[in-house]
Amino acid sequence: MSVKMNHLKAFKEVAERGSIRAASRSMGISQPALTRNIKDLEDQMGVSLIERSSSGIRLTVYGEYFLNHAKLILKELELAQDGIRQQLQKFNGSVSIGMGGSIALSILPEVAARFRQTYPEAKLYIYEEQVDALLNSLRNGELDFCINTANPDMHNGEFDFEELLTLNYAIFARQEHPLSGATSLNQLKDQHWVLPITRSGYHHKILDMLTKNGLNPEVPFYINHVSGAVELLKKTDCLSILSYDLNQCAQSGLSITPLNIDLRLPAATYYILSRKNSPLLPLAQKLIHFFRLECGSSSLKAVPLIG
Repeated sequence: MSVKMNHLKAFKEVAERGSIRAASRSMGISQPALTRNIKDLEDQMGVSLIERSSSGIRLTVYGEYFLNHAKLILKELELAQDGIRQQLQKFNGSVSIGMGGSIALSILPEVAARFRQTYPEAKLYIYEEQVDALLNSLRNGELDFCINTANPDMHNGEFDFEELLTLNYAIFARQEHPLSGATSLNQLKDQHWVLPITRSGYHHKILDMLTKNGLNPEVPFYINHVSGAVELLKKTDCLSILSYDLNQCAQSGLSITPLNIDLRLPAATYYILSRKNSPLLPLAQKLIHFFRLECGSSSLKAVPLIG
């Protein structure tokens, strides 16, 4: 007997619901039938995947390990079915993508508008997060692809990387900030900052850079969305690290400005990331094509560095 999809679905439901009764109700099958599926799966694996007790179901160490693989297998099947449906229905369907706020504010609007015009029946799910959260979602099959500043040398074994564009960054403050005319990094000591919650990616690299330059930023606000960071800058005397492209929005009422200090921040390279050995859905391939076109015609790469 081989492992069947209904075995995987049964195991996933039991693991997520925490009981045979709740899982059987969710799947619309009897408890004995569900229990049989779990037993058949355990026989195939040669180990116990769940433990039963008076308080419910608990995964064994083997069950915890196998659950991640079961989810990926089921997700890959769902993606394959969706891909076929998209082709049969002339690209109806959906795409789930993730990105940082700088991409969402810069190139996404034009890309999304073109995608909507070309595929009016398609749905686009957009998740704005930092690098760590995006990689986890991509790894778990929750995203078709993402665009961020992850280091290819650290993740090249599990993701495919395609360089998309570079963005220049600066230290920003509100236009009326007492240090809006600062020219030296030393003037920014003892200032408060608004920074994203991240352990990798571009902002983590810049935070290390500021610390090595003796700044030791005090951070009262951690936030993962650029729009929220901008609003905090407008209402406080905090500083933040934002894409220099936001400076072009100042005339639209953002009321923030980059500081022309003596430290030049390195440009951030953004990549399109997808799972290795996992073919992209047709709609996802079309959307990536639109991102390439937008970056090819965009002036973002030519934005001058400050400092």
